Amino acid sequence: MSIEEEYYINLHVEGKFVRDPYVRYLGGETVMLKEDLDTISYFELCKIVKDRLGFNIAQLIYFHVPGNKTLQDNIRVV
Repeated sequence: MSIEEEYYINLHVEGKFVRDPYVRYLGGETVMLKEDLDTISYFELCKIVKDRLGFNIAQLIYFHVPGNKTLQDNIRVV
């Protein structure tokens, strides 16, 4: 698999989204994981959050489409 075909998921944990006046992520940390986008699902994301990051629950999982530069227009709850 070439570098152009590798996909990563950036997870932002232990922070929060704020709007002042634009949406941005405040606090916490970012974890970059290499995943297979053909098999990733909501349940797989919950498993990653629990098993690999050590959290017992995932309250909300948001999705941002790559290529859109701002969170303002394209952040969605999974």
